[in-house]
Amino acid sequence: MSYQLSSFRHFPSAFAIVAASALAFTGLMASTSPAYAQSGSDYRCAGLAEQAHVAATGVEGSKQASAKRFVSTGKKLCEAGNERAAAKQFRAALKVAGVAEADTGAKMASN
Repeated sequence: MSYQLSSFRHFPSAFAIVAASALAFTGLMASTSPAYAQSGSDYRCAGLAEQAHVAATGVEGSKQASAKRFVSTGKKLCEAGNERAAAKQFRAALKVAGVAEADTGAKMASN
């Protein structure tokens, strides 16, 4: 004689509902994470970008065009979420402009 508990009979369907809910919630969180990460103020895409932009507008001639190109590329990389590559572009713009990067505590935390 076999005894079957009524709660175990519905276990597979209840488990499927809970698993589907968890999967949907995880998908929702994963899809909103990039937007949240971009809205956060990363030094490389905020402070460093501003420094590079100011330095690029402060030089003349072909150096200005080159520095502005680096800044433009860096901004596009920030929009794509690639802060590390963007920082390289901003630092290249600063180098072309002959300006040293400002030393801040946020810079040390983001490297």
